[in-house]
Amino acid sequence: MAIVLAGCSEPPSELRSMKSTETFDVEEPPAEMPPPPAAGSQIAYTYSVTYAFDRSTVAKVQGQHLDLCRRLGTGRCLVVRSSLNTPGPDDHVVTDEAVLMIDATRADAVTRRFDAIAERGGARRSNRQVEAEDVTRQVIDTDAKVRAKQALAERLLAIIRGGDGKVGELVAAERAYASTNEELEAAKAQQAALAQRVAMSKLTITYAFNDLPGGDSPVRASLATAGATLSASVAAMVTFIVAALPWIVTGGLLVFGLRRLARRRGWRWSWRRGERPAG
Repeated sequence: MAIVLAGCSEPPSELRSMKSTETFDVEEPPAEMPPPPAAGSQIAYTYSVTYAFDRSTVAKVQGQHLDLCRRLGTGRCLVVRSSLNTPGPDDHVVTDEAVLMIDATRADAVTRRFDAIAERGGARRSNRQVEAEDVTRQVIDTDAKVRAKQALAERLLAIIRGGDGKVGELVAAERAYASTNEELEAAKAQQAALAQRVAMSKLTITYAFNDLPGGDSPVRASLATAGATLSASVAAMVTFIVAALPWIVTGGLLVFGLRRLARRRGWRWSWRRGERPAG
């Protein structure tokens, strides 16, 4: 009977824990490791391709690429950024770019269609790179963090709704709940970003326009532009002579005038050492 009465006299454990929580430094429940993804590892792919042009058809090809992406829809292809520079008469090398996000499951098919469009537009693929990043560990950690923060927020909300504590305790619980919610939203944003990286692959397209003869080889390009370099040097020399000609004429006339004046006055300068001009 004494044992039974002692047990009845103790407050419930849930009530004790609620009253003993003063600072609301609630420990987060241990995060359970989720099972491995059903589809295997989570891989984020990044593609980059460079198309080389020897005539100014970049605008046409890029326009067809962007039009194809828009027709596929934002769920399959999204234009993130694009740049286009129209080459002038003196521009022989121009580089443009387009950044797209494409459905990872259709990346190969979409890039093949881009290659076909570029070839029809007179371009050739000069470079192609594919990078794969395993983000499985990041996905697992972020998912666990979201679940842990969610559980902590629910525990704090239950304490606030209980409302049988002191005013200071309730204020501290509300502050802890607000802070936990901020961390939960940040974790959810990171979770969404990782899911986006896995679902959509980044494709960077570079359009390189180069109409210089032998543009593919530095040696051939140097030989092809040797004449232009020589012409530029001759032009610079002619410009210098034309700019200096008035000063040369003025200096020559000044020297000629001084010599005539010296002759009229009978001035003589001897080049021999120690001799003075005759007065």
